[in-house]
Amino acid sequence: MTVKIPQRALPAVFYGDPKSSRDMLFICHEDNGRKAEEPTMAPVKLPAGGTLPPPPAQPGEGFGRYGAAGISGGAALARRLDERAANRGLPPVSDPQGLSIRLRYLAWDEQGLAWLRLAQVTVTERTIARWRTARQRPLPANLKKIDQAFWACRRHNLVGYYKQRLWDEGRGTRIEIYPVDQQHVAPNRRRDLNIRTINVRTDWRRVVDAWNSGDQQALDDAWNSIADSLGSDHGAYRHVSHIGFGV
Repeated sequence: MTVKIPQRALPAVFYGDPKSSRDMLFICHEDNGRKAEEPTMAPVKLPAGGTLPPPPAQPGEGFGRYGAAGISGGAALARRLDERAANRGLPPVSDPQGLSIRLRYLAWDEQGLAWLRLAQVTVTERTIARWRTARQRPLPANLKKIDQAFWACRRHNLVGYYKQRLWDEGRGTRIEIYPVDQQHVAPNRRRDLNIRTINVRTDWRRVVDAWNSGDQQALDDAWNSIADSLGSDHGAYRHVSHIGFGV
């Protein structure tokens, strides 16, 4: 199933007072000296089964046999991209302000309803209008679908922009890799791991595509390819506590 939806080339920034009658959502250009691409029409390609990718996973801890805490490098890449997509912070969909931001974003243009329909929101447009004006609150099941629609739309709108910024005309983007947290590991089991910094050039397209589609295996594969450049101790960074980079 393919639906054509206009791709917004510029990232959104969340501002505003929830008590204000003005929109809390504005589209602005954070160019930092770089030019973003012109808006284009981009097809939304749904994964098998006709469902949208899931929203960001909740932070989790613990993977190590001896108590080390961390997540896979691919999950850390996705989390960082989601953090940047949320910009200055995004309240959960259960919060009235978080719900308002999502609905305003989805209603930014005439195609917003399409994203909600792709997430299997089947209520009438009148009901959606009542949600937007806080005259009616969605049921918990619909809150989850609204969150899913928002993140699918948000990621889709940022794909081209992120690829351009992270590729940076071949210069790539420098990332900081924070090793797993070993505070609960017995001293004799701890490894001497340091924060590592590398410049990534060629892997951003596959990283961003996997993030957009919610393909965790592809994210992990991309990260393993990146981690190989760390040298002989690359295996120690398959799991990390955080990956930092700007976009």
